[in-house]
Amino acid sequence: MSPVHRQQDDATPGPGAKAELARVAAAVGAPDFVLPWLDRFYDDQDAALVLAASGVEPAGGAAAFAPTDADRLYRAVRRAVLDRDDAGAYAPASFHDRLEFWAMLEGWKDVPTDVHRGLADWDVDFYAEHIRAGVEAVRDGVAPADPADDQGDYTYVLLEEGEAILAAQEHIYLWPCDCRAIVGACRKPMYACLRFDNDRGVGWEISRERAIAILRETDKAGLMHTADYRGDPAAAGAICNCCTDCCYPHLATDRLGTSAVWPVRRYVASIDEDACTACGKCSRRCPFAAFTSGEDKRPRLEPSACRGCGVCATGCKDAAIAMRPLGASA
Repeated sequence: MSPVHRQQDDATPGPGAKAELARVAAAVGAPDFVLPWLDRFYDDQDAALVLAASGVEPAGGAAAFAPTDADRLYRAVRRAVLDRDDAGAYAPASFHDRLEFWAMLEGWKDVPTDVHRGLADWDVDFYAEHIRAGVEAVRDGVAPADPADDQGDYTYVLLEEGEAILAAQEHIYLWPCDCRAIVGACRKPMYACLRFDNDRGVGWEISRERAIAILRETDKAGLMHTADYRGDPAAAGAICNCCTDCCYPHLATDRLGTSAVWPVRRYVASIDEDACTACGKCSRRCPFAAFTSGEDKRPRLEPSACRGCGVCATGCKDAAIAMRPLGASA
């Protein structure tokens, strides 16, 4: 038996605690397979708050919040244990939200690898279903039935576009990458999400200059940049710096069979054969294997495989790759 499983056996909750955690799981929508490990996500005080917010009396009694709970409630909202609406009413936060904040900011503790993998797959599947209607509308070239489902703005942005987006923001907050924190399938930079609002107040506000420096660092590391963006930098959403191993949009669009159209493509790479020295770096940096080489070792681009993310161009020391708008003449 592995040390991880020994630790779980030593810390197994008693029957009463198990029943309490089962009620917490039902209140937050946690999957059944995580129940033996749910005490890693909710301590005794968390569990009591979740049940109180659900109107369920905890084993220790006192289903209502007491005035002395103010600090606990504030902390619970920040940690995505509870949600608080504009009227000040509390409700249990979904386990999807709790998983995100827990993975980003509290860590996986001693949850074993198979549970980790199961939770990542469970959460990506949920995300895929959440975006399905909007992504399929993009694929079919129609407006989504519900405007809230619109995914047509989510697109790859070039490095210079990302810099312009950051320069136009009043506030920028640095966050750990939630996708990379949950999936954990690569060693790319973790502190790579640049958000323009501060959900639950736990991000670090940084300057535009620092944000642009981080964007350039992620680009150097081979991460793609994505945002909700249609040309107005000030109106853009947060900038994500993505890989194909962990990024929820990429994993979800593969599940949905819509990777040909989403995230939206606006550019395609173009090689200047005279400037190219056949160093091979474009092939190594391309996340989508859009470059191949023949016997002459010179790169060949398959345009249909190119997503227009631009990491090949920013990594080319010979400046031999340009990103051209789709539909533009070479």
